[in-house]
Amino acid sequence: MTHELAPTHSLGPTYRSYWVVEGRLAAGGYPGQHGHEMVGELLDAGIVLFVNLTQDVPGGTDSHLPRYDDEVEAAGADVRRFPIPDLGLPTRDLMVEILDSIDAGLDADCGTYVHCWGGSGRTGTAIGCWLRRHELATPDDVIELMNRLRDGDLGGGLKPTPNTDKQAEFIVNWREGLPPEPPV
Repeated sequence: MTHELAPTHSLGPTYRSYWVVEGRLAAGGYPGQHGHEMVGELLDAGIVLFVNLTQDVPGGTDSHLPRYDDEVEAAGADVRRFPIPDLGLPTRDLMVEILDSIDAGLDADCGTYVHCWGGSGRTGTAIGCWLRRHELATPDDVIELMNRLRDGDLGGGLKPTPNTDKQAEFIVNWREGLPPEPPV
């Protein structure tokens, strides 16, 4: 399936998000951190699949975050968790699972929202690898493109994405079939 990227700098469905593929794939900050408002805005925008990259489970680096699952599931939407430590990297296999989940949602015509806590590190890593998987960006322009798309996140768009040099290296070096292992 081919995907048309959202215009750069276009506003996302919420104050803390941006469109990657307008009306279909959005990314940004943790939807439960602003009460029910952000979750409702995402649901109203047609989001029915939430790809959660946080460790918002007991003992996780993000366990302090308020869970939003009940509200999402009551609306008939789905939350899929792929826990990655804050500022960390997924394994090669976990990134493939994340990308497959995003693509399965899009292939089923499900509005999909990818998020971590702030929407730039783990989320940026996943979105960058998704752009590379679909050849929507090259190693030379992927980081710049991600930052232009993220400008639509009014609440966090001025913060660069991804957060760390290792995350940027992971994205730039991502190749389907031969993805890099994160550094130890």
